[in-house]
Amino acid sequence: MQSCDSLKRGSFGFVVLLGLLVNVVPAQEKSNELIRMVLELLHDNDIDMRSVGLEQVRAEAKGAEATKQFASQLSKLTPPVQVGLLRALGSRGDAAAKPDVLSLVQSSNDESVRVAAIEALGDLGDAAELPLLLKMLSGDSNEMQRAAMKSLSRLRGSTVNAAVISEMKNANSAGRVAMIDVLVSRRALDSMSQIVMAAGDQDSKVRRAAMSAFAELGDLSDVPAMLQGILKAEKGAERDAAEKALVAVCSRKTKPELRAEPVLAARSKLDDASQLDLLSTVARVGGAKALEAVEAALASTNPSQHEAGLQAFCKWPDAGITDRLVKLIENSTNPIERSMEFKALVRLASIREKRNDQERLSRFKQAMSLAKSANEQALVIEKCRSAYSVDTLRYVLPYLDQPTFSEITCETIVELAHHREVREPNKAEFDKVLDRVLQVSKDAIVKDRAQRYKNGQTWQRP
Repeated sequence: MQSCDSLKRGSFGFVVLLGLLVNVVPAQEKSNELIRMVLELLHDNDIDMRSVGLEQVRAEAKGAEATKQFASQLSKLTPPVQVGLLRALGSRGDAAAKPDVLSLVQSSNDESVRVAAIEALGDLGDAAELPLLLKMLSGDSNEMQRAAMKSLSRLRGSTVNAAVISEMKNANSAGRVAMIDVLVSRRALDSMSQIVMAAGDQDSKVRRAAMSAFAELGDLSDVPAMLQGILKAEKGAERDAAEKALVAVCSRKTKPELRAEPVLAARSKLDDASQLDLLSTVARVGGAKALEAVEAALASTNPSQHEAGLQAFCKWPDAGITDRLVKLIENSTNPIERSMEFKALVRLASIREKRNDQERLSRFKQAMSLAKSANEQALVIEKCRSAYSVDTLRYVLPYLDQPTFSEITCETIVELAHHREVREPNKAEFDKVLDRVLQVSKDAIVKDRAQRYKNGQTWQRP
């Protein structure tokens, strides 16, 4: 057999020789010689030669004995080569490499090596590696946290999900959140009963994680449990997130007009106070039946029901109620209610749905005609940036000369200019307006964006 040294003028000779080994040499002799050659390649100073060796680790020299010999080299290599070999062993998927990989996780001082070793465990490990990987999730290194989550999502074995659920019972709040994320990444549908329990947890972070898990894994049968989670959620950001998770689940029902049916059915089994509390949730889901429930509360002479109905109406998810909302604003005598209605009108005007930008701009103009304060006018100018059109630029431009609105108008202008498909066909007009933004704005980011767009450059949103 020709020696490795005589072929080191390039990797091509090695490829030819390896091909001969695979196709001509008897099996046992082929295996021993191939392993010997690969081991030499792994220690070669030439990166191309090492690449040939790593490819052989991934795809050839089958068997646990070969795997052990390859893995035994990990401690003898430099960190960059260790990383390459760890990835190759992970692709190989032979658990015989696990002891050497685990040793590097514990002993290496190089973070890139530890990250690669942790990632390899996802392909080589099983439930036995669960405690180690879960511990890595709470470590100080973001890279190792990401590697651990990646491995946990791939970890093999029918008992892994059950082991994660078992660990959850004794974990602290941060641990429970991490383990819920693991179950979601594993698409662990067998964990839903534990997620139901987590939705009622005393810790808001755990509750949020559970509701997010419902959004990913849940179906309509989980709606009753999700409603309980929504009732448990604190009003504000947590309640909003929980309601959006429910909407995500209900949206999987193909017909929009039927999405609220499971919500209304589950809600009807609750006490009156809970039903009223969940009216906004019903509104977020949408549909004709949901609108009937909201309208009935809105028309009620009972102050609590009327208030709940108005709050729900103002959370409606689509623009179908816009004309009704305009009439409410026009006839409103309660300043607080009118403010809620106006903000809802502007929000609905900005929803993209199936409307074009001219239709959105038309709704913004309608909202501006109803505005009664500088704050309401500023809100319209701000949201106009969602109507991607040169006509929107022309509409907001006059407000650039009004000190009260100049800065918010500058922000809207640069946001419109951000869209190349709007800016480039109207470059001369945009450049002229952007020059004015550079003169008027006091915001360094706005000025930087204006100059970049004038120069035809991009700007990356933080």
